[in-house]
Amino acid sequence: MIAPTRLARTAWLAAALLATSGASAQYDPARVQVEPPAVAARFAAPAERYDTPAFDAAQADFTGHAQMMARLQAIADRPDVRLRQVGTSGQGRALPMVLLAHRGRWQPDKPTLMLVTHQHGNEPAPGEAILVLLERWSAPEHAALLRRVNVVAVPRANPDGAALFARGNAQGADVNRDHLLLRTPEARAMAQLAARYRPQVVLDMHEFTAGDRWVKKLGAWAKYDVLLQAATTGNLDPGIAAAGLDEMLPAIRRAVEAEGLSASWYHTTTAAPTSPVAMGGVQPDTWRNIGGLRNAVSILHETRGAGIGKQHLARRVQSHVVAAEALLREVAERGPALVALAHRADRAVAAQACHGELVVAGQQTPERRELTLIDAQTGADKAVDVDWRSALRIQVTRQRARPCGYWLAPGSEQAVQTLRALGVRVQPMAHPRWLQAERYQFTDVQAGQRQDGRGAIQDQGGIVQVQVALQPARVRVPAGGWYVSLAQPLAGLVTAALEPDSQNSYVAARLIELPREGTDDRLLRVMQRP
Repeated sequence: MIAPTRLARTAWLAAALLATSGASAQYDPARVQVEPPAVAARFAAPAERYDTPAFDAAQADFTGHAQMMARLQAIADRPDVRLRQVGTSGQGRALPMVLLAHRGRWQPDKPTLMLVTHQHGNEPAPGEAILVLLERWSAPEHAALLRRVNVVAVPRANPDGAALFARGNAQGADVNRDHLLLRTPEARAMAQLAARYRPQVVLDMHEFTAGDRWVKKLGAWAKYDVLLQAATTGNLDPGIAAAGLDEMLPAIRRAVEAEGLSASWYHTTTAAPTSPVAMGGVQPDTWRNIGGLRNAVSILHETRGAGIGKQHLARRVQSHVVAAEALLREVAERGPALVALAHRADRAVAAQACHGELVVAGQQTPERRELTLIDAQTGADKAVDVDWRSALRIQVTRQRARPCGYWLAPGSEQAVQTLRALGVRVQPMAHPRWLQAERYQFTDVQAGQRQDGRGAIQDQGGIVQVQVALQPARVRVPAGGWYVSLAQPLAGLVTAALEPDSQNSYVAARLIELPREGTDDRLLRVMQRP
């Protein structure tokens, strides 16, 4: 849904505010984990003051949905701003996006930076920071910068979760694990934007747990202001991966450290005594990793704030503002090179069809690492030797020859629609034909649950875990199916979706129903171009 004129946009805003005016957030200051004074003293407030509604001393909660919409409308008439609605949440809240570009027109020859906040509703600082950034970047003094770069911003990717102050959406689903399956309206809206604007750089803004499990497990609080990670998943273009690790992450880290903020690799854990400390996952499901498979330099930026309410809120917002502004400068300065990098990656990925091998499944590499935290009693640094899972080196657990593409039988409409929503090209097959193919023989089928570094992912209904063997065959397929070629830039998304024996596949998620045993011709690996 897109408001075509400023007048229509104003009417849409009024309707959106009316629809949500009665909603009340579930944030409860009484449930906040309060830092000990010795720990809190480590995190001084910045000199800069922010004026989003969350900083109003009379407001106990963070910025509400109606307040956010009003702030966006306040800048919507500026010359370089376009405010649009790209979807509706499960509870009927508007999913807005903001385009900042010269005269409000997207410039496809210029690099595009896409910012996403509030995928998890209980991580509020990014939602405050994006309002600061949009107000600042749309001001006249930034007009020259917007001649060199486009900015696409999703200021509240999970508005229902934000209203509930919950990690998941209204149905309990983790939006940030849904960017391949697109089961949630929130993820579908983001996929629409990614397919439309093809960003060269993506920044995913979150918050990580400051205390809670760290205190329970190690008697310590998280130390770092900022945790960072680029895309880390199988089948990632090497040039895209290098740009994230060697260029964009160092630029952000230099900027935040110059402001007296501390930074490290992203990591998480559970409260279980024997669970490892893991970097961000290597599965093709998060916005960070799906962004990488879209051939964008994709960055995760998290601040120390989940679970501590408004403690250090200004410092947390500052961390996001500094990081985003550093990234915007990098994108503007490297503009032509970033556009060229994305084009090279598009061509390289498409050229791999029918050649080499692809990664079907991988896992993080076990290591030992010294992790520095803050002692919960003394407030001093506390070094702890931990069992670490590194995403910087992926251990490939399953790989196979890369086909030319895949054939989907008639009746696969749900999978086809989802692939197309991702931006994948899917070709209808109007006539019967012979294909040189590989069949999947299903050797084991079990019920399971998707996993990440925190444990089981919030999913409805679990997954089907399968093991397969491949059988070469010449197959006559009927009319009415579809061919999904790997000779396209989004081939990494195709293989992630259609190789059945990974936890994120469309077979695992039951978007494609296959037999519980034996072979079936409803999904084929096509080994020669049809």
